[in-house]
Amino acid sequence: MSSNRHTFSCIDGHTCGNPVRVVVDGAPILRGETMSLRRQDFISRFDWVRRSLMYEPRGHDLMSGALLYPPARDDCDLGLIYIETSGCLPMCGHGTIGTVTVVIEHGLASPMREGELRLDTPAGLVTAAYQLDGENVESVRIENVPSYLHKADLIFDCPGLGKLKCDIAYGGNFYAIIDPQPGCDALDSLNVSDIKRLSPIVRTEVNNLLDVAHPLDATVRGVSHVMWTGHSTQPGAD
Repeated sequence: MSSNRHTFSCIDGHTCGNPVRVVVDGAPILRGETMSLRRQDFISRFDWVRRSLMYEPRGHDLMSGALLYPPARDDCDLGLIYIETSGCLPMCGHGTIGTVTVVIEHGLASPMREGELRLDTPAGLVTAAYQLDGENVESVRIENVPSYLHKADLIFDCPGLGKLKCDIAYGGNFYAIIDPQPGCDALDSLNVSDIKRLSPIVRTEVNNLLDVAHPLDATVRGVSHVMWTGHSTQPGAD
């Protein structure tokens, strides 16, 4: 009798409290000559892996993580596939920082350059500079893929707030960025419950208005993140 059981070895870490589950063994073999193509293969054939590791009872609604792979590029040390409760993203900032910490502290990769880990992600090359304090990673600083402004001043309807405008920008994922404006003070007046309630609505409205896709990789498409901004409250902040 065949068994449908699968075993995954994971190390759980975090980035400033944001969870990062690093899958160090058991990741499925993926097809594709690039990490972007491998991401598409993962989505089409192995989304059950993401759901099993991210959803309850093994995960929770804020869980995210990464699977480790050999890089598809010769100039990289490691390949990553990002998984979250929301899906399989091309890039994840906090996930990268947490994964680099786990990888270096547990000796899971041999960097070509000391103090730097070059990562082959579905979004492209991401470079992570890390500093050690003994055997522990003290800090990680990432250089992300090239970002750009996709569309400025997109006007949309937001229930309860009326017509708002946002900018659509790319930085590994597509973001709808909402600044304070007439009729909406954004972070200056919204509380956590407001943000959690309104953000999915904003994402849906924006995606209904605009078919967003990366000009160099059409598989990277759709606004996945909503960012609300506000006036600074700390000295020295812009």
